[in-house]
Amino acid sequence: MPVFELQGPDGKTYEIDAPDQKAALSAFQSFAAPKVDPATNQPRGVPEFVPPGVQGYDPKTGEVTPQYSRGGSAAMGAADATTLGWGDELASYLGSALSGVPREQVLSEMRGDAKAAQQQNPGSYLAGQIGGGLAQGVSGVGGLATKAAIKGGGTLGKIALGSTVDGIVGGGAYGAGSADEGNRVSGGAWGAGLGGLTGLAAPLAIAGVSATAKPFLAPLLARLNPQGYANKALEMGVRRSGMSTDDIASMLARSNADDQGMFTVADALGHQGGRMLSTVVRNPNEARQQIVDALTSRQMGQGERLSNFLSEGFAAPDTAAQRATSLSAQRTATANANYGAAREGAGAVDTSRAIQAADDFLTPGATGLMNPGNNIADDSIEAAVRRARSYFTDGRSNLSDFNAALRSKQELDGMIEGARPAVQRQLIPIRNALDNALEQASPNYAQARDVFRQQSRAIDAIDTGSNAASGRSRAADNIATFRGMTPEEQPAFRAGYVDPFIARTESGAISPTTNKARGLMTTKTGQEFPEFAAPGQADQLGNRVAREQRMFETSNAALGGSKTADNLADAAEMSKFDPSVMAKLFSGRPLAAIMDAVGKLLNEGKGMPPGVLERVGQALMTTDPNAARAVLTAAKQTVQRNATRQAIASSLLRGGALPVLEGR
Repeated sequence: MPVFELQGPDGKTYEIDAPDQKAALSAFQSFAAPKVDPATNQPRGVPEFVPPGVQGYDPKTGEVTPQYSRGGSAAMGAADATTLGWGDELASYLGSALSGVPREQVLSEMRGDAKAAQQQNPGSYLAGQIGGGLAQGVSGVGGLATKAAIKGGGTLGKIALGSTVDGIVGGGAYGAGSADEGNRVSGGAWGAGLGGLTGLAAPLAIAGVSATAKPFLAPLLARLNPQGYANKALEMGVRRSGMSTDDIASMLARSNADDQGMFTVADALGHQGGRMLSTVVRNPNEARQQIVDALTSRQMGQGERLSNFLSEGFAAPDTAAQRATSLSAQRTATANANYGAAREGAGAVDTSRAIQAADDFLTPGATGLMNPGNNIADDSIEAAVRRARSYFTDGRSNLSDFNAALRSKQELDGMIEGARPAVQRQLIPIRNALDNALEQASPNYAQARDVFRQQSRAIDAIDTGSNAASGRSRAADNIATFRGMTPEEQPAFRAGYVDPFIARTESGAISPTTNKARGLMTTKTGQEFPEFAAPGQADQLGNRVAREQRMFETSNAALGGSKTADNLADAAEMSKFDPSVMAKLFSGRPLAAIMDAVGKLLNEGKGMPPGVLERVGQALMTTDPNAARAVLTAAKQTVQRNATRQAIASSLLRGGALPVLEGR
């Protein structure tokens, strides 16, 4: 076996038998090493060395481990959680810059200190971490998505989604910051997963606890804070209606501008508002009677309001008959003046063509020689034509005086207007021939005649409009007729058209259950009203009618239907107990009585005692836009404050649970 010579620490040379140089070196080291007792880190027989006053000294390593109090460990845990595990990373840069020691060494020492603090006082360190997470929840740091969901009036689902996002972001940051170099991605993924789960669970757990406790606490809290519970109900109603506070205030402002100041917040909310009012008026409370009276009075005045709106919308302050009388008087006055001028410069009238037109019907073919005549009586058409002919000739002489011819023409106009179509077809050619003769005899006659015809067409447009209001006429035909009228005829058409609607509105029953707006909202009127309304009035008219319909729907939802609930509410107010329960018990329906009693308890459990209902009803009946905005804004702020408190609790739960789940 080879022999190796090695020099020891004392300068002496030693010979060692060994199979190779490595084995010789190992044997020499074992021989030369001092004999140390592992228990004392001293040579055998020498007692353990503990430097006096030095805490944390490790006799095995000879190193001094820092000692931390419970408060110090809690502070370090809080710093770790508050900075999402990145505190040591950030501090290591500053420490390296101040000491000149490499940052990696500073970071290693800081993490060693944190580990020592955690090992020495694990409970205090964890409490500090939880406290740091709670501090984040209170400050709102890391809860931006949850805040956005609350600000947008989010539901529990949206708030839970926002909390989940915040949990993923915060948990991912904490997991990555707490992990060692090289494990950032896996640590961040693990933390994001845990954060997302706690973020999702926290608001759901809080909501569950709240829902469980509400039936027991609401009856008491609602009486202590009725306005708060009323605000919650109002905010829920606004949210379910799909409208904003600004939308409702704008609707009230527009209704006031359109002389419908009785339009309320409940009307603006639509179906939701009607159902909420129904709850108010069907349960005992101080505002109940006032609301019923207001809705009843408002609905009974619907007919008068609609009549005025129609009159304004169609620029028809008078009836169709009054308009016809007025236009006829105007036509007569104008005709007297115009025909007077025509008479002054008139010459002889040649009525021969008018006579010939009559003879062409009475003796077709030519002369009386070819028609020997007989004693058979004339039919109605022949009698009418023969009468017309008699205005111009007696068979021996023809009429030529302008005034007499003009009177004959007026007689013919009257005959034509009252005759059957078959008679009219024979008289019109005679009248036209006479009209041409009068025009040739007087240079001013044509103008007088044209003005008279134009004014007559305006008078006729009144009847045309009245006929158009009938459901038997087609909207497309009526619109085409209206568009073809002159500017003078269209106002008369409007007067005739709207008159039947106003008449039906005014003659309808005056009752809270009668809706006079419905007949103005058919498919036909929906097409015709925008076309026929006076210029610039169509939109306002449509809005007014729609509001009247909405107000009826609100009143009907609140007051309509069975009166049983109202009667029971009246009896409950008088007797101070619910008679429906006793009535059903005595009638042999115990299950129904139990259900009624449970229903009353549930109503209390929902926090809707009389004080709350009264405040809800008063808010729903608000008509002033500024007051409505203030009330609904306060309601929204109340709910947002509650949601914020829940979000803070959720953040506290999420932030406090994450360090526990991370196990750091």
